[in-house]
Amino acid sequence: MQARIKIIKRAANNGITGVPSNPTAKSDRQRERETVDTVKAWVADWETRRRSLRNAADAILCSIGDRREKQTKRFAIVN
Repeated sequence: MQARIKIIKRAANNGITGVPSNPTAKSDRQRERETVDTVKAWVADWETRRRSLRNAADAILCSIGDRREKQTKRFAIVN
């Protein structure tokens, strides 16, 4: 996803909004391409987040189950 930043300068408020009155219309192809790029970015973010959560969960489960590790590495001590 692309972030857009609007810069507003102080003392430059002379009635100009910065947005052209006749914006150029995007073609269907351009809109489709932008939509595809946005969805691909969402999927990539989701996969990265899922991978990091899975790694964290594996680390927690391994630290709980391995009795040979130091106690400081364990998540919880069960007696």
